[in-house]
Amino acid sequence: MTFNTLRSVAVSAAFVVLIPAVAAGGPDAGAPESRRMSRAKDLIADEQWTRAIQELREAIKDPREPAKAEALFWLAHSLNQDNDFASAIDAIVRLEREHGSSAWVRPARSLLIELAQKLKRDDVLRWTAFRPTTRPKAVPPVRAPAHVSPTPRSPDAAAPRPETPYPAKPTPEAARPAPALSVPIPPPAAWVVENWRPDADHRIQALGSLIHTDAEKVIPILGTIAMEEDNPGAARRAIFVLAQSRKPQALSIVVEVAKEGPDPVRVAAVRSLGNFGGPEVSDTLLQVYSTGKAQVKRQVVESLGERAEAPALLRIAQSESDQSIRAIAMVTLGRAGGRQQLLSLYSKADRASKGPIIHGLFLARGEDELIRIAETEENKQLRAEVLRRLRLLGTPKARTYLAKVRR
Repeated sequence: MTFNTLRSVAVSAAFVVLIPAVAAGGPDAGAPESRRMSRAKDLIADEQWTRAIQELREAIKDPREPAKAEALFWLAHSLNQDNDFASAIDAIVRLEREHGSSAWVRPARSLLIELAQKLKRDDVLRWTAFRPTTRPKAVPPVRAPAHVSPTPRSPDAAAPRPETPYPAKPTPEAARPAPALSVPIPPPAAWVVENWRPDADHRIQALGSLIHTDAEKVIPILGTIAMEEDNPGAARRAIFVLAQSRKPQALSIVVEVAKEGPDPVRVAAVRSLGNFGGPEVSDTLLQVYSTGKAQVKRQVVESLGERAEAPALLRIAQSESDQSIRAIAMVTLGRAGGRQQLLSLYSKADRASKGPIIHGLFLARGEDELIRIAETEENKQLRAEVLRRLRLLGTPKARTYLAKVRR
């Protein structure tokens, strides 16, 4: 399978995570590929959708075709690219009905969600996003003993309160569970088969579309997914959707996850925080740094570097006890343009820290600072390293200094 094919699939599907099986040759990669399927994939790679559709339909009709599930997936994909959305939906539903156990069903369902987005079928998206994975258990009524007169209860006390989704404090309306969360509803007609249970990735994909129109319900659900320790992949994708929305309530959840979430998800939250504007974000990143483990601390340093927060990076470089993290902070400080801060560190640095400082000055194109170090450094190895960095910079001032040194 060619790169162009994979690229067009990635454009078609909102979550590239659902495509690894395709990239590896497909879920049915062990089966021999027919000539017709091979031709169809070449046509897809060349974006010749009409001809690809013809080949794929012939393959599906052929009783000897060993990869009919794959053919239906590529047919749906090609029909989508050819703007024949109705036929694409029909192909996906047929794939589910006739090959429900095939691994091609999962990426096809992702494509189905994309089609719902294009056709503005919010009912399909809501069914995918809010439908419970299991039906609620029926609770038998509690009968009072014969000799006790049951005390009537108010309607509000008739059922236990639902738990508030983490971590937002919802308004009274948001606190009420949506009917789709508590009562199973039938799937939208003509879109999905009855036995489909959306997994976390499909739910997140649908939630990502609804976040702009139904934020009060969607954001807390994404926050709950983001805090789940047993599915860090889905949690990271939930963080990505929250961060992309740029909504204040979503940002507050990203901050909470960065501070208190599972470690792999904290890293994703910190990475997303680095893309938000405002000085308060840098303060938040430093707060996360103070409680994070090594992996989280490294990502905080990277995010501060992307924000060019030289003062914050200097604080870390001065106070961090872990030599490896301190070295990363020094190098990142150079990327953030902290030339003067690095030079001030160099005069007090130990031997292990001087190398990262030189590297950081090189990244900052700090020719003046490197020349000053070369003139005062007594360690021959360190001085040779500084001269090598000046040669690599190759600026007029660096070349002039190097020529003087060689005389």
